[in-house]
Amino acid sequence: MFKALRVAFRILVLGAISCRFAQAQMTPKPLQVSPGLEALGSYLKGRTLTIDQAVRLCLVTNHALALARAYLLSAQGRTAEAYAALNPTVGGAIDVLRLNDSVSNKSLIVDDPHNFNKPIGAEIVNQNVQQQLFSIGAQVPVDISGTLRVATQQAKFQEIAYRTDVDRARNQVVGEVKAAFYDALRAKALQRVAEEDLKNTQDRLKDAQSKLQAQVVTKFDVLRAQTDVAAAQQNVIIAKNTAQTDLAVLNLVMGIQVTTPIQITEEGAMTQPSPLAVDAMQAEGNLGPEFDSDLQEALSKRPEIIEAMAAIEAAQKGITLARRSLLPQMNLSWSYLYAPNAGGTTPLVHTWEGQAVVTVPFYDGGLARGRKMEAQGNLAAAQVDKRQAVDQVTLDAEQAYLSVNEARLRVDVANQTLTQAQAAFDLARVRYTAGVSAHAGISPLLELSDAQSALTLAESNQVNALYDYNSAKARLDRAMGRYASQS
Repeated sequence: MFKALRVAFRILVLGAISCRFAQAQMTPKPLQVSPGLEALGSYLKGRTLTIDQAVRLCLVTNHALALARAYLLSAQGRTAEAYAALNPTVGGAIDVLRLNDSVSNKSLIVDDPHNFNKPIGAEIVNQNVQQQLFSIGAQVPVDISGTLRVATQQAKFQEIAYRTDVDRARNQVVGEVKAAFYDALRAKALQRVAEEDLKNTQDRLKDAQSKLQAQVVTKFDVLRAQTDVAAAQQNVIIAKNTAQTDLAVLNLVMGIQVTTPIQITEEGAMTQPSPLAVDAMQAEGNLGPEFDSDLQEALSKRPEIIEAMAAIEAAQKGITLARRSLLPQMNLSWSYLYAPNAGGTTPLVHTWEGQAVVTVPFYDGGLARGRKMEAQGNLAAAQVDKRQAVDQVTLDAEQAYLSVNEARLRVDVANQTLTQAQAAFDLARVRYTAGVSAHAGISPLLELSDAQSALTLAESNQVNALYDYNSAKARLDRAMGRYASQS
């Protein structure tokens, strides 16, 4: 009998070790957290970032994404805990006890049965001064009601929800980084426009001053040129400050120190839109089949909806778990005790015990009912969250789709306006060189100043329209959930 129990004990120990090994193989490694500036110094020093490099960098450094990964790691730990409840457990203990004195009793022993007048007093020790106890035990949960299995399924769905939340954070972060990158590029382009405008006004001022000395123009032309130079200088100051601020915002969105000096390039970032005609369906408010296709893609790919569906599954498992909390529970255990210096008249050096415990909760004071109500509330909230996610995704997709089409049309108009403004500026410059104007009584320099202002405005509008288009495309990709993929 004892030999059979030892064999069973060995099987339990080997099973526990194999389960722990398999669990260790399945447990993912801790996810990388956001590194500091020191770890990025060698990478950023002297490097000009493209938009793809900025995206790859933010996937490592962004705070929100690192936090979502940390929550996922916690959820994976809870799933591992739920699975561990199905595995056998083995433990041991060593107890060393020291008493101030031994506990003993005296008994009479007769060495001559024919002479009772000569008894000998003998002392029997019940407890020694120094005692050692070595114990080992094992427990095997028997999930007869399926409660533990439902708990593991619930934990797994919760882990899926957190894993999908990482995808949601990734989709959101990439979209924000691209938007910030385009804003920084836009600010650089507008700074170039402002600097070119300042150069033109300064050249015009020098020309007006030289012509004033030659008494070809009046003092008014010089004063107007000086006013234009001052306005252009202010625009350059504002443009430089905006460019620096947008770079700081880009650093913040990427998750690196805000004051980090970085350089960016529009290589691989800018695309020119194809011409777009507003058809009758769109004019009547029907977005057309292209939007329907984009919307279906968004509803199938956006992590928010997948996360909401996983939360619904987890809440449904919570209801099942609450219902099964009133079912019987069973647990098997076995323990062994080794006491090498046991006392008493019949000392037990080796002791083992096996138990099979079945617990039947006849009445729990309403605990199961309360758990069921809580689980039903969680399910209702998860269903509302899903409906809200569907509505929000639909709104995001429609707004992004309309923004792309609007920006595409604005680029066409801005390009045409820029061509016309450039032609008007060239004509005004020719007339200014010749000393004549298109209208009698109007200074040629004033006409040239107005033409240059119109050209600068057209250039700014063209820059804004082009970057609005590329930003809108990035927002459309985010609305479709195309940045959520880890590939």
